[in-house]
Amino acid sequence: MIQNLEFKQQIARKAEKSNIRIEFIDYDESIIPQIQDSDILINSFDKIDKSFIDSCPQLKLVQQSGIGVDGIDIDYCSRKGIYVANVPMANAISVAEHTFLLMLYLVKNIKINLFNSQANTSSFVRRQQDRMGSELLGKTLLIIGLGVTGIEVAKRAKAFGMKVIAVTKHPFTKTEGGDKKYFVDNLYGVDKLTEVIQRADITSIHVPLNRETENMIGSDELKLMKQSAYLINAARAQVVNKDALLKSLKEGNIAGAAFDVFWKEPVDSKDELLKLDNFLLTPHIAGWTHEAIDSITDIIFINIERVLRGQLPLTLVNKVNDSL
Repeated sequence: MIQNLEFKQQIARKAEKSNIRIEFIDYDESIIPQIQDSDILINSFDKIDKSFIDSCPQLKLVQQSGIGVDGIDIDYCSRKGIYVANVPMANAISVAEHTFLLMLYLVKNIKINLFNSQANTSSFVRRQQDRMGSELLGKTLLIIGLGVTGIEVAKRAKAFGMKVIAVTKHPFTKTEGGDKKYFVDNLYGVDKLTEVIQRADITSIHVPLNRETENMIGSDELKLMKQSAYLINAARAQVVNKDALLKSLKEGNIAGAAFDVFWKEPVDSKDELLKLDNFLLTPHIAGWTHEAIDSITDIIFINIERVLRGQLPLTLVNKVNDSL
């Protein structure tokens, strides 16, 4: 269930050392017959639903290659006694760095400048006086979700001289040692989102997708944002209501948005959002770096070896029954 070439190569190398037989999916062929004898599925972006799970009677573990497990039917896995594990921390730095790539691209007005330069090649060699960007220094960054990745984003924001505020599900667990321990100036619960989003120059999303976070940013929240504000999403697209975002960007209610994720992947090149000058999309690559893949595959093999020894995966995300 893996398509990235380097990921496959690292998985294959580490499997050899562990004497574990790995088989890769041929996406030109029917998937179910290829996985039905599997004890373990390593998944990147495929949807692991009931049909997949029922087709693998020997399945012991579904191992996600990243932090997000929203594409896996966890409840059904739990009822079937199948472990579900993720990799919660290995790509946090990669995603945090990519977040700043998106942020800087927006605030420096690069997309509009680049498009104008391509339309008129003579303008490429001179400064465009009417196409100015902004600095991050002194701007207020709102981080939604102060987990491992959110903290890495906050850390880098302080280096840029930004004021950092955050909204997180359990703020009381992060009060020991003070907010500065987490590189934020102020920390709030989710109930304060509509209040603090009005103060942010940039809002960056770092929450998992679940029932609580789906459409967390909708028309009401977008209307509360500054007209000069930007929205960054390197988590899951569905945290933002797509129709509300399109309307907000087209009407200029916010200045722009940059996403590394989309509502349906692969993306339809004719999608209306992609036609907007104030929307940027990168192809779900924030967490895919050489360093992150090395760390991710290490954790995956620790989990695989533990399951094969009859132990719990280190990064287990579900509770299974006693049948396993």
